[in-house]
Amino acid sequence: MSVADIDAPSRDLEAKTADQEAPESLREVADRMSDMLPPGFRVEILRGSIVVSPSPSKRHNGITSRIQNQLFGQLPEELIVLQTQSVGEDRAVDFAVPDTMVVPQYVEDEKGDFVDPGVTEMVVEVVSPSNPENDTHTKLREYAAFGIPIYLIVDPRDGTVALWCNPEKGKYQEVHTSKFGEPVALPSPLDGVTIDTSRFNTY
Repeated sequence: MSVADIDAPSRDLEAKTADQEAPESLREVADRMSDMLPPGFRVEILRGSIVVSPSPSKRHNGITSRIQNQLFGQLPEELIVLQTQSVGEDRAVDFAVPDTMVVPQYVEDEKGDFVDPGVTEMVVEVVSPSNPENDTHTKLREYAAFGIPIYLIVDPRDGTVALWCNPEKGKYQEVHTSKFGEPVALPSPLDGVTIDTSRFNTY
C-alpha cells in the first residue's frame, strides 16, 4: 500500500464535514473519510494514525491475484481467502486492510466490517514503491501486535519475499527471506501450502 497525496481530497473533506458534528472516535473519522474520498482509496488506522492509500498499480494487483489463486487451490475447505477486508478488534482503535488474508469460512457469514485478528491465519501485503515503510515496518508491528500467525511481505522493488511468523509479546520471532523464483513454504497453521513466486513481476 502507499500513502496518497491527499491535499485536494483533504480540502473537500473539510468542506463536507463543516456542518457535521465532531466525531466521537478516530474510527468515526476514518469511516467518514472512507465515505468521502474518491473511489479506490483505502483508509486504515495504524499505530493510532489514519493512513490513506490510493488504488494499487496493475503489477501490484497482478501479484496479489496470483497469490490468491494459489491459495484457493491449496487451502482446506474450512479456510477462505478475503481481499481488502478490514482486520481489527471491534472495540480497539487500530485496524488494517491487507491485500489478502486467510480466515475461517464462517467469517463470510458474520455481520459487520471487521475480521477478528484472533481468527486470522495469515495476511499478505505487496509493498508499494512510494511508501514501503507502511508495509515493512508499520504493519509489521501492527500485525504482530494483533497476534496474526503469518505475515507475508512481497516486495516487487527488489524481487524479495519476507515471511514473518511466530508472534510473541507483540513481535514476530522468526523471518524467512527468499527471492522471486523461489518457492515459499508456509509454516503452521498453513503447513503444506506453498506459494510459487516464479511469475511475480518487479516494478
